[in-house]
Amino acid sequence: ALTVKAGLSWKQINIIKTYRAYLLQIDPATSREKVNYTLLKNTTICKTLVIYFEEKFNPSLKEPPKKRKLPQLNKAISRFQDNIRKVSDITEDIILKRLFSIMKETLRTNYFIPKTSDNFISIKLNTQKIQLPQPIPYREIFVYDTEMEGTHLRFGPIARGGLRWSNRRDDFRKEILSLVKTQQTKNVVIIPVGSKGGFTIKKTLTPDNTIEESKKQYQKFIKGLLDITDNITPSGSITTPTHIVRYDNQDPYLVVAADKGTASFSDLANKISKQYNFWLGDAFASGGSNGYNHKDVGITAKGAWECVKLHFKEMDINIQKEPATVLGIGDMSGDVFGNGMLLSKTLKLQAAFNHAHIFLDPNPNPKSSWKERHRLFNLSHSKWTDYSQHQISKGGGIFDRNAKEIKLSPEVQRLLNTKENILNGDQLVKMILKMDIDL
Repeated sequence: ALTVKAGLSWKQINIIKTYRAYLLQIDPATSREKVNYTLLKNTTICKTLVIYFEEKFNPSLKEPPKKRKLPQLNKAISRFQDNIRKVSDITEDIILKRLFSIMKETLRTNYFIPKTSDNFISIKLNTQKIQLPQPIPYREIFVYDTEMEGTHLRFGPIARGGLRWSNRRDDFRKEILSLVKTQQTKNVVIIPVGSKGGFTIKKTLTPDNTIEESKKQYQKFIKGLLDITDNITPSGSITTPTHIVRYDNQDPYLVVAADKGTASFSDLANKISKQYNFWLGDAFASGGSNGYNHKDVGITAKGAWECVKLHFKEMDINIQKEPATVLGIGDMSGDVFGNGMLLSKTLKLQAAFNHAHIFLDPNPNPKSSWKERHRLFNLSHSKWTDYSQHQISKGGGIFDRNAKEIKLSPEVQRLLNTKENILNGDQLVKMILKMDIDL
């Protein structure tokens, strides 16, 4: 509709779609339909935003970025301010002003890099000046494509953290933001601050195309990050990629690691790093053929387990030999939870939950349940629903975390110390977290 109403090309419309996508991630209360309606109702402002963006980042214009006082750029700003006064709807006013403010705080984009096939857009944001949910990153790179979206949150000039494949299309940034809180604390022992990134696939996946598509979209994400990242030459000088107009200082430090869903993708990222002649080469993405598989080695879980052993030893309990009841957060496909729940054969896992399912086993058999957990650990991309119902004790089961109603058996009521007969998924999780449990 913007092609007809505003006279914009599909490439220009992709600029608007990029900022719309980012706005929807940082403000889940705003609906896609309302943003679309606002843009189509205010096509003059929509066109002004595109003009502002193109004038700001066009590399063919001669003025240095930080000194650009271009008539067209200033004219676009004035035109936006004039037209926004005519918007009477408060919600529309807020949406348009937020889109403009995000565009204003954009530091770089790959929009003007000539592309033969890929048409993804990446933007680097000065997040310190954007209204965002806490914690607020130092910088963020957002990548938009018709088939995928991704973002990388960095909490300092030098930061390290993994990239994950998220299945939360509508709020993947919220997932990454919650994970980076932990990352900031965890990474302080090896590097000043943490970072975290992730991408989501918008195409419909099938068993036949999942692996191929995930690799394809991951590589787009990596290219989007490196497109607008500075490089260090063999002589030691820092260079900015051609066709990039930047409004920030030189910034060549970008290093990533594997995370959920991307454990086997590090070699792909390092291959792209070499194609870009990026100064880190195959050190850009840790892991891969020159690293180790987190799940196979289980180093994080084993390190945490030493703390668990000490905790119980101080209570005169040998958790390797004596039974202990356990509440878990995660599933057996994860490298930390998965390995952790195999490090003792006396554990009685009574409850566990992740983003999708709730697992309840009121009176587990340590020996047989360990074998079943081990089977799931070795099963590719296993879920709690793969757990054999025959191995679950009376009254237990696997439930949908988003369920409106979950009927509690007498055994589960005793386990949770409640008389409630029915709870929804969130209520059940809260009840589980209050269980009387050893670990």
